[in-house]
Amino acid sequence: MGNKILDQNFINSLGKNFEYLSHAYLFVSPDSTYNNLCAEIFASHILCENKNFCGSCPSCQKSIAKTNLDLTTLPTGRTILAEDINLVVEKSLEKPMFGDFKVFILKEIDSATIQAQNKLLKTLEEPPRHVVFILTATNENKILPTIISRVRKIFLPRLNKKIVEEIILSPPPYLKEALPSKLNTNNLSEALEEGEGWLGKTIELLKAESFPKMYALSQEIALSFSKSKDLPVLSSKVLEFKDSILKFLEILGHSFEKLLREKGNLGYCEIITNINSAVEELGRNVGANLIVDNLLMKILEIKYNYNL
Repeated sequence: MGNKILDQNFINSLGKNFEYLSHAYLFVSPDSTYNNLCAEIFASHILCENKNFCGSCPSCQKSIAKTNLDLTTLPTGRTILAEDINLVVEKSLEKPMFGDFKVFILKEIDSATIQAQNKLLKTLEEPPRHVVFILTATNENKILPTIISRVRKIFLPRLNKKIVEEIILSPPPYLKEALPSKLNTNNLSEALEEGEGWLGKTIELLKAESFPKMYALSQEIALSFSKSKDLPVLSSKVLEFKDSILKFLEILGHSFEKLLREKGNLGYCEIITNINSAVEELGRNVGANLIVDNLLMKILEIKYNYNL
């Protein structure tokens, strides 16, 4: 049932045949939505009575309805505290209600306090035989090295964009809760391109009202911007997105990366380098107006020098 996202070969490589099932996994990618969804699918595979997340057995039905008593998920969107881990440790000592395993999903473990991570470490060192922990993270550098050494770390691959499109247009039951009830798909092709195979990123772009304008403006700068007289107007348009300027620069960078792949001109490399420098300057609280004007002047200069 989850095969579009985690195919059976991938599931088997994780040890879902139970002989080689690890006691703890860490799913890592830049996309927290994707990480968490993969964790839920893998947990459902482990708990499925038919061992394949069939979607029809009582265990799968409970997993989809979020009522499976053998599956515990820590909430997302806040810091994981020591008391949260205390509850997990306490529940891990209980025997499974229905099958052979109890599964604990600890989403965004990189948000956990050091105290919480240390408490988890003690359980990972001597885990109950009937327990599988699935952790997710976008930044493994925020996780204690001792925890990482006791889990099986999985770098999740990007999805094929066609699969992302199918999931968004026809979401399976286990995903409906992760998707907004009404998602504007008018700019789906652009969001798929910018989403780069990450499900959560694509969904966030479709939810952003400013995305169509950002994308159109990035294309205008990448393809049509060639005269200095256009600079003030373009600068003003960019600064309309002042509250999400980093997102715009990311989209702009992708526009030039696409041109680099298509045409191979090294001038695009220089432009991308200048966009990255602009991002760094914003991180140092340099004024956005100055950064945008300087960046656009650099782009114009490089376009002229390389005849882009």
